[in-house]
Amino acid sequence: MTNRLQRILRSAWKLAVGAGWDHDRLDPARAPAVPLAPLGPWYYDLGRSIVRGDYHLFDERGIPRSWIGGQIVYHPSFIASFSLAHVTRYALEGYPADREKALLGARWLVDCQVAEGPLAGAFPLTFRWRRLSPPWASALTQGLAMSALARAWLLAGDEAFARAAVAALRPLERGVEEGGVRSRFHGSTSVWYEEYPWAADPSHVLNGFVYALWGLRDVSLLGLTPKAEELYRAGLASLATHLPAFDSGYWSYYQCPDRARPRVASLSYHHLHCVMLRILSELECDNVFAQTAERWETYLGRRRCRLRALAAKLGDWQ
Repeated sequence: MTNRLQRILRSAWKLAVGAGWDHDRLDPARAPAVPLAPLGPWYYDLGRSIVRGDYHLFDERGIPRSWIGGQIVYHPSFIASFSLAHVTRYALEGYPADREKALLGARWLVDCQVAEGPLAGAFPLTFRWRRLSPPWASALTQGLAMSALARAWLLAGDEAFARAAVAALRPLERGVEEGGVRSRFHGSTSVWYEEYPWAADPSHVLNGFVYALWGLRDVSLLGLTPKAEELYRAGLASLATHLPAFDSGYWSYYQCPDRARPRVASLSYHHLHCVMLRILSELECDNVFAQTAERWETYLGRRRCRLRALAAKLGDWQ
């Protein structure tokens, strides 16, 4: 059985029975061992990923690598999430080893950041992904890295982390045609930060956009540059305006491209969307996000909706 077929069958089973998500909210009643004010731990609990062994293929320095396209690569998103997983566990539990691993990942991000040129400020992805040739930037990567670097600065006070976090805004100011990750949603004036910056047909992936917003919010809260608040508010307004486009009536869409048809989310991504919107609704006291999360959570509990989503996913996989 091929790996692709295994993934299809595993995802189909999860959709049919309604099980298998792994994006846990932090317990609001739990006081952190290390406050990390004004940010606190990251937005949801990545600690399970450490216990589960998601981070492996370590190099001699202890940096986790990824297996992509038949090769072992350094994936900036993966390394940023490694740093965030450990800084969150450090904030909650106070284990010194987690602090050091969080800083290890953040230092790698500082070292890999591009200083100048079309990718200035980016943490470049060095592998081919469908139509994207290396090196390329991703809004998801920029967001995770900003969140990791902002917390690393709070942990260690090293100005290199603050400078890198501010520089990471630059790809979100440049259009996809210029090597950045910024586009417009379906020809409107609303901004969209692209996880996959295809200039010919922007894909408008929902979760990657929200990760970028969280990173911008973190940099903004530290007061490092007013540009972070500006980019965050522009993105937040765009999300509130265009969120209905991601609702199929029975499930959420993973992406809503300009030209291609929308793709229904997997169960894991649908649950992630619900978690993200709940968090945004609490951060911003916005009923648009809360009401959409409530509706999408209703879809999760309905077997008929899950089966319709499964049928749509099977169509995508053909």
